[in-house]
Amino acid sequence: MPERTKAQALLEPVDDTSDVEFPPLFSDALTEVRAAIARCDTAGIPRDTMLAALLTELMPRLVEAYGPDGVSSVLGELAREISAAGGPPSAIQ
Repeated sequence: MPERTKAQALLEPVDDTSDVEFPPLFSDALTEVRAAIARCDTAGIPRDTMLAALLTELMPRLVEAYGPDGVSSVLGELAREISAAGGPPSAIQ
């Protein structure tokens, strides 16, 4: 099996969070989000539709929490990391 690229590693869900400090109830929230995604998959909702719905809910909350400049900065850094890793945009399936 071919070795994973850095981009593929960046784009995979993280299951081992033992060495990272997350906000309270992060594990519970992650479980709920993953369950919602699984329900969308089971219901036959296309992946791009589900992602658009998630972004529609996520973006205003991010801007409210961190401000437009904070969100812009984080998204810019994320874009640079993904671009530097050299992975194709189709790496998310």
